[in-house]
Amino acid sequence: MNLQADSAAPPRFQDQLKTYWHDDAPRFAHIAKVAVAMTLAMGLCMRLELRTPATAMVSSVIVMIHQQSGMVIARGFYRGLGMVLGSLAGLVLIALFPQQPVLFLGALAAWIGVCVFGASYYRNFQSYGFVLTGYGTAITAIPVWSNPYGVFDNMVYTVSEVVIGVACACLVSALVFPQRVTPALFESSRKNFTNLLGAIHSMLDGKSANAGFDTFVGLIVERSSLESLRSGAVFEDPSMRLQNHVFLDIDRSFIDTVAWIHALHQTQASAAADADPRAAAAVEELIGLLLDVVPEKLLTLEDVETMSRRLAALEADLPVRLGRLLQSLADLTPHQRQFVATTGSALQASIADLRVLCGGYIAARTSDDRPWSQSVIQAITRIGRTRATANRIAATIAGLRAATAVLLVGGAWLASGWVGGSTAIIAVSITSALFALVPNPAGASWQIFGGCLAGTVAGFVFNFFLLPQLVGFELLAATIAIFVMIGSYLNTFTKTATLGLGFSIYFCFIVGISNPTVYNPSAYLDTGFALLLGIATAAIAFSVIVPRAGDWISAQYLKQIRGLVAHMACEGALDDLLYTFERSLRDFIVQIASAPADPRVDRARLIGRAFAALEIGRAMIQMRLDTKQLGDALPAVWSDAEHEWLAALAEVFASVTPQAAERALEATRRALLALPFPRETAVDAALRTRYRMRALLHFAQMTLQDDTLPLKQATGRVA
Repeated sequence: MNLQADSAAPPRFQDQLKTYWHDDAPRFAHIAKVAVAMTLAMGLCMRLELRTPATAMVSSVIVMIHQQSGMVIARGFYRGLGMVLGSLAGLVLIALFPQQPVLFLGALAAWIGVCVFGASYYRNFQSYGFVLTGYGTAITAIPVWSNPYGVFDNMVYTVSEVVIGVACACLVSALVFPQRVTPALFESSRKNFTNLLGAIHSMLDGKSANAGFDTFVGLIVERSSLESLRSGAVFEDPSMRLQNHVFLDIDRSFIDTVAWIHALHQTQASAAADADPRAAAAVEELIGLLLDVVPEKLLTLEDVETMSRRLAALEADLPVRLGRLLQSLADLTPHQRQFVATTGSALQASIADLRVLCGGYIAARTSDDRPWSQSVIQAITRIGRTRATANRIAATIAGLRAATAVLLVGGAWLASGWVGGSTAIIAVSITSALFALVPNPAGASWQIFGGCLAGTVAGFVFNFFLLPQLVGFELLAATIAIFVMIGSYLNTFTKTATLGLGFSIYFCFIVGISNPTVYNPSAYLDTGFALLLGIATAAIAFSVIVPRAGDWISAQYLKQIRGLVAHMACEGALDDLLYTFERSLRDFIVQIASAPADPRVDRARLIGRAFAALEIGRAMIQMRLDTKQLGDALPAVWSDAEHEWLAALAEVFASVTPQAAERALEATRRALLALPFPRETAVDAALRTRYRMRALLHFAQMTLQDDTLPLKQATGRVA
């Protein structure tokens, strides 16, 4: 038996070794590619006799923080574009305020604040271009602010070095053992779709007593995170650009599906508590039809195609089934039959959205076999048109915070006459702009501080102990590559990503490979101190000036969420209004869910308010659309009842008082009376729309009566 055990040990060790290699081989390949790209950029700059090859090295390292080639190319594109625009802005500032330090620093701080505002307001992959435009101005203008005649030369050198660094990173990433982002996008999308199907079963199988919002928030956050992968895939795969409309349809139907599934769960719970046993059984029968068709997980594309066909068959058969059920319950009161009609309407909508999801899922994976519906130029011009957030207050605060940090360091520089102050301004500009978009900017800034400190120490060892002994470019490149690979390896792990990035960036920055190399320990230490001071100032600003998770900013989130319902849902133009509204609410939910924990803010109640706004706002917009569709077929009294209902719901979110909630409930009851339950049992398209309208009123009534949603509380405290 011992011999058998001994003979079994090597295979187990080999399995562990294979598992380790399977997990870490992509990491080792990535850090090797980073080293190659950085070395290539440094060598080209030295060969072309550019002034600071370190700028190209830093660009290569930053662009290659992603492992997939599409993400690298996307980041490189926006980095190059942002640096060009930032350099032009620096040229303008120097021309306007030559040798006027106070005016120049004030204008620079204001410009960086505007760019950070833009990056925070347009929360998508393109926001990186805003970030680079901001601190690219500081990189270009600060070193030559006292010598206006040198700004053009500095701009040409800086842009050239950045372009070389970006080009080397993109070429190496795309040509040397490339890792494509498209498979990662499809795998993440499959996982998100699978989680949605699992949530449908967990919410509707009758075993979940309380819905909670964690499941829905998780699904929404997952869906939102796919956008950055999609932005990278656009640069990698032409079909992604030409299938942009498919992904927009998927986004729309996904949000709608999540909302309808939550509505179904609410109806199911309400029917279980208040409905007649026969009506409750009919509700369960209808929901069971969906659960029978939807699998709990997806395995292959064929599974999705099968589900799509079964959903289409169920969608066609559902009106007949619903009519038969309603006819069998004809002896019950309209109130009891409303549970069944509401369930049928929600079920019809969720089936339609799920079918669109399946169609988009299939189309995205078979796009190479389909004719292109639009030209490449048309597709490119439509990329990124949709804004990812509507929170102007938070974006304004981010811009003011960045401007304040730059002004503080700039004021200290002018007051002290410190030679290294210009480096501190560059550091605070980079940190304030770069981390304004992350969920926890203060924590990320302190991590980058630690990486900078470690990079400074490592750079000191390299500059003054190793560099004097290196002979030839080969030894120089190999030695620098070792340090950069350490930081890049740390960057491949989630917990140490920012630390590793800071180490690699500031090691390359402070080592300052240049033509010629200067041996000056005191200047090196001064530069290191300036970098640390600038980063620390930005970190303190993130922690002190309206923190990301503070109660004040949470109150502003809540104010804008209420405004979306009170104004957009009630009065906005109907053209694509539903998708715009849902997307805005989704991004608020993502921002709230990703913010650092704060004991002063009840995040669960804040998310609850956001979901209440999502449900009520969707009901208002869909009601307006259905009213427009049916027109004169509706009762004559419906127009006044609808206007009263919309105004009452808008008032609930405008004032958030118990009296407004009660008035909204009364308006909902009057609207239900103005739109009586249809007597017909044959369900056609017009009747389905009318069922949906009553279902929307029913959902609004349940939301207003839900004690877990804080709609009846005054605004005296943050949710």
